[in-house]
Order: sequence, then structure tokens, then C-alpha cells
Amino acid sequence: FIGTSQSRVRALIAEFGLHLQPTYAKGKHIWELSDRRYDFEGLAPSLDPVHGLDLGHLVSLSDRLALQVGAEAPWAAPQAAELDAQTLAQWVEAHSYTGLVREFATIMTRAVIGADPDEISALFWAWYVAQGDSIEVLTGGPGGAQDSVIEGGAQQLSLRLAAPLGEAVRLGQPVRRVAQTEQGVEVHTDEGLFRGRRVILALPPSMAATIEFEPGLPADRRELQARAPMGRYAKAVATYARPFWRDKGFAGDAGSLRGPVVATYDDSSADGAALLAFVGGDAERGWRTLEAPQREAAVLECLARWFGPEALQPLAYVEHDWTLDPWLRGAPVTILPPGVLSRLGPALRRPCDRIHWAGTEAATRWTGYIDGALRAGEAAAAEVVAALRA
Repeated sequence: FIGTSQSRVRALIAEFGLHLQPTYAKGKHIWELSDRRYDFEGLAPSLDPVHGLDLGHLVSLSDRLALQVGAEAPWAAPQAAELDAQTLAQWVEAHSYTGLVREFATIMTRAVIGADPDEISALFWAWYVAQGDSIEVLTGGPGGAQDSVIEGGAQQLSLRLAAPLGEAVRLGQPVRRVAQTEQGVEVHTDEGLFRGRRVILALPPSMAATIEFEPGLPADRRELQARAPMGRYAKAVATYARPFWRDKGFAGDAGSLRGPVVATYDDSSADGAALLAFVGGDAERGWRTLEAPQREAAVLECLARWFGPEALQPLAYVEHDWTLDPWLRGAPVTILPPGVLSRLGPALRRPCDRIHWAGTEAATRWTGYIDGALRAGEAAAAEVVAALRA
């Protein structure tokens, strides 16, 4: 997804002559909590006064906290230690009054970062919200973080960036060892040895932990890599002869606590009608233990529950569980439990002598999105240029 305020990726899309397709949002949206369902138009369902005030209060408080924590150095915020000593679930419990609002918080974090509120610190969440402007923007469709998609797929960005480099781009060569010497850096892969004056590693901290470093990395960086897992996320797409949900007045998006699908979107394009489903957080943990036919059935049953029995008969179905991907081990972004960000946060970006860090986790804006990855890569490149000129 491409958000409206993600200016760096939008500039690259324009540079390459690619086109954005707005996320379909006409019709009714769905919220499904543990014991009730809301079908509504607009930004949020019409709640009774108590629940409406409670939800508005929590969202407003979260946005204000994000502004206080900031996007660049959350570990330096006045309340950093206090916020990082508690889970988001504990913070929500202390600042809300109804079960409905606490259930909404669970749907929100499962959909946005693939984790439950009791797995992340309140400081981490405030920082993540600060990077994405606000709760409303992070969770929003039109005008928000899920405003558009790239026609033809997001991989076009990587392919267009790689094309001018030709054979300099080496695929299928996992890095096993990085050694710093007096002359520079040696990068060892399964296929050979590469030498340079400096190196940029653009990958999640948990994947950096699979590489051997000589000499060893500083203690803070090693500890960060050991305590920074990825979220739990799987994605499924079901295609259909026509977007039958639109005929029924639905936009095709849903947010659910019942699961196992936590969020859906209308993924239709010129190629045909489709529904996109995400399985995230604790819902993903049980779903991935099922056999393939049962996993598919569980996803399609969710779609049928929301949009009608036609969902049970797709033309095609495909899924990918990022927690089982050996080169990622989760998605969509690194999550930080209590006690990590306030103590080890600076190690996300701090160079280790000749080693520089990129990847979306090192961004100061839009971590978790392509826009953040671009910003972090350009920041690391600027660090290297400055170091080489020194």
C-alpha cells in the first residue's frame, strides 16, 4: 500500500512512470468484534455514546502521545522509560473503560504490525504512530496509509532500480559473514568474496543476527538483534469472476477480532476481481498449524461470513506465510517488546565502524512501509558518502 503522505515512494513512482490505483472504498465497511458486527459507511461505525466517547478518547490520547514521543529519537522522550516498561495492552487497559475499545486495539495492531497489544511496548507503538502521522492515517484507506496500490505490483520499483546496475546486482547469494579489516570490508557469500570500503546492510535486525561478524558487533547492536522479532503475518488472495461484494453494497474491507483473517481489502484490478486477506498476530499462530486445505477453508469462510457464500467458490486462491519465509521470518516489520526501544533504540541506525544499517526499521518516517525503506536507504547512502569524503 502507498499512503498519501508517503512522498518519497510517490516521487519514485512518478519518476518511473508508474501509476497508482486507489484502494476501492465505496460502500459499507465491516468491523467484527468478539460478539458483534458493525456494517457502516464513513470512517467509523455509529457507536452508543459510552463506546463512542471511549474510542475517541483513546485515539486522541494515542495521537497526542505519539507527538510527544516523536519519530526520530523516542528513547529520549521524557516518558520513555515508563512507557517502555509496559505493554500496549497495559497502557490501553489503563486509559480505556470498555471492552469494545480494547478489542479494537487488538484488531488495530494485528492488522498494522502483525502483533497483539500484549507483545509490544507502549513506547514502541507511540513511536510507530508518530512515524505514520496518526492512528487515523495508519489505519485509513482513502487518504490514509492504505490509500493506493501500484498498478502492476510493487516489485516494479525494485526491478526498475536494479535494471541500470545490470550484473552488479547478485541474486541468490545469501551473506554468511562480514569481516572488517584495516583496508575495508569483506562480505562472504555462498558464491564468493566481495570487498569494499564500507557496506550497507538493508535487512531486519533479526535477519542480521544470522550473519557472522568479525570482529563482533557492539553489545547494544547484538542485543537489539536478539530481542527484535518480526510481526506474524500471512497474506492470501482469492480471485473471482466478478466483485460480487460490490453488488451487495460492500467495499470489500473488514477488520475482525474473530479471525483468523484480521483484515481484508478489495484487490480487484484490470486483471479481474479479487479479495486480499491478512492473517496476523495471535490469529496467525493457530492458522499456520493447519494443513493447506484447512487454511484455505478458514480464510474463505471468513470472506463468506462477511460478503456472502459466493466467496467460498474462488477461481483461484494463493497464500504466503511470511513467518515461514527463511529470508524474512515474519512481516510486515520488526516489533519491539517492552524494555528494548528505550535501551537499545539508537542501535537501529548507529553505524558499527564500516557497517551501516538500512531497511525500513532504520527509517525516521514510515517504518514498515516501502517509503520508510527508501528513506533509510538514502540516509545510509549519505552516511557512506560523507565517510568516504572525510
